[in-house]
Amino acid sequence: MKVVIIGGGIAGLTMGILLRRKNYDVVINEKAIGIEGRGHAFLMSADGYAILKDLFPYAKVPLISKKVDRFSLKKINQEELIKVKLDGWYCMKRSSLITFLYSLLDGNTLKKGRIFSHFIIENEKAVAAVFENGEVEYGDVFIGADGSNSKVRDSIFSKVEFSNVDVKEVVGISTRNLSDNQQATVFQKIQSKEKGLAFGFIPVSSEEVVWFMQYDATFSNGRDNSTPEELSSFCKEMMKDFPNDVLEILESNDFSKSYVWETRDFDILPTFHKNNIALIGDAAHLALPFTSAGTTNAILDASALSSLFEQFEDTENIFKNYYNTRSPKLASHVEQGRELKKLFLNPKFYSERGYLLPLVADQDNNTEDGTFKPLKVLYFTDPVCSTCWVIQPILRKLKLEYDDYLDIEYHMGGLLPSWIGFDKGIIKNPIDAAIHWEDVSEKYGVPLDGDIWIEDPLESSFPPSIAFKAAQLQNNNKAILFLRRIKEMVFLEKKNITKWELIENAALSCGLDSAILLKDMGGRAIELFQEDLRLSEKNKITTFPTFLFLDGSETKFTLNGIQPYSKFEEVIHHLIPHAKKNNGNLDAIKLFEKFNNMTTKEFAFLNEVSLETGELMLEKLFENGVIEKFENKNGIIWMHKLED
Repeated sequence: MKVVIIGGGIAGLTMGILLRRKNYDVVINEKAIGIEGRGHAFLMSADGYAILKDLFPYAKVPLISKKVDRFSLKKINQEELIKVKLDGWYCMKRSSLITFLYSLLDGNTLKKGRIFSHFIIENEKAVAAVFENGEVEYGDVFIGADGSNSKVRDSIFSKVEFSNVDVKEVVGISTRNLSDNQQATVFQKIQSKEKGLAFGFIPVSSEEVVWFMQYDATFSNGRDNSTPEELSSFCKEMMKDFPNDVLEILESNDFSKSYVWETRDFDILPTFHKNNIALIGDAAHLALPFTSAGTTNAILDASALSSLFEQFEDTENIFKNYYNTRSPKLASHVEQGRELKKLFLNPKFYSERGYLLPLVADQDNNTEDGTFKPLKVLYFTDPVCSTCWVIQPILRKLKLEYDDYLDIEYHMGGLLPSWIGFDKGIIKNPIDAAIHWEDVSEKYGVPLDGDIWIEDPLESSFPPSIAFKAAQLQNNNKAILFLRRIKEMVFLEKKNITKWELIENAALSCGLDSAILLKDMGGRAIELFQEDLRLSEKNKITTFPTFLFLDGSETKFTLNGIQPYSKFEEVIHHLIPHAKKNNGNLDAIKLFEKFNNMTTKEFAFLNEVSLETGELMLEKLFENGVIEKFENKNGIIWMHKLED
């Protein structure tokens, strides 16, 4: 089978390379003679980068890129609206990626200087592509990868209806020394709260940033800004009230290499193919640039479609499955881009909580699982409750084995309002708490360091409790990760989790927006925490942890304190007789991929092995470089070692 690809940009090159690696006969046809300069640089998500990374061993030149691990959105006055950790995002120049992809091609695959004209059709199928220079390329399958203004798309479908150009964008690359700057891995964006105007910049190397200025198209007032001087003057005029960083970037920019991008999109197509001709990348779908999705989606298209060539013999099945696989997510990206445009053009009508993260992959990962779970469980806990730390292995085993049935709601119990007048039996002051934690550690065999209460005692558990409620406002699953993280910080690392800088670090490590978290901690989260305290009082909760198993609104069973796992199973099977345990794969590496870190006791408990056996397994994983470990005086926590 011979595959003819029309368009030698990122989508077409990636498609050709992946098919050539599967031993297909491929010809890529590109209109440009050299490497086109437009595009400058872009962001790519972990999904797209992983596909490129698989090609690293075969490339003749390295892919030069820079990891971007934070996103920060600020007002013009520098007040932070969003601050969130990014996972697996990279910034790279378009020329670097194209050069990398070229190095993966042999001399006969890419043919340049070919501008597509039309197809030769026989029996309703294309048999050849004809180019304006008179050259003809025969083939069995044809793939249009010729961008948003695709001639291939126009030749097989009626012309698409593009959206209005409501937002324009100026793009450039400026020199800026970031080597000693703590912001050297941050995607920064400054946005007006009064009108549709924003400036963003992303490090592409230690000396350069790619920048963009987005603005309401009406602001140009008929000016075409066609010369470098006009464009420079326009950008500086628009940015005159923005911070000095912005003006410095503009000053160091070469406007002869910058351009105005008229942003637009079109509705998702009802199909991406006709007979033996298919579309990929911007030729098939186009989202507004607010999503940072274009390049990643081009690579994901190529990967999805090339893999289907091995699964099906006929092109109709290949192309139908390609559309069914890709179109739902692509349609959501189009809608997300439109929502972001609406927020951008009307900033006065939206609060800080109305802002959306302008990165599709992280947005996709921020969704909740809406699956119905028949048994509601109210779990009352506290960030500094030592027995709640002891119960962690049971919570994780319930997650592994009965997650399909249990809807566990986390509620804060308010264990330590302050030390003034505090009297909880044997604990009346921080020294008592230190002694108690050491006793709990010895009794239950869990790592727990009571020295925090001597070295830097917490005055109250209320601030981290309120922070957890703020995290729940963003994403419940990430809030649970956040609660686990702050527990690790206080129980193992002896860190005072009432301090904002530690709360922020924990929030960012769990993918939460720390700027919004801080705002919510001063408002709505306090109200939610008070609701938790009232609920605790209503149910006469005096012991942590406490689990209330509900049937409708009525409490059927209560478990409090340290209980064996069998007791939880007994309650579950009493209330749901048909409940079946999920005996999933307990492979050690998969457990670390799911939970990221575990104490020795957790690992042994989840694997149903002895502590001695569990420790031997963990040491072997550590020696093989799969996991890392953090030791305190009472034990070890083992952490999944993530790739750089």
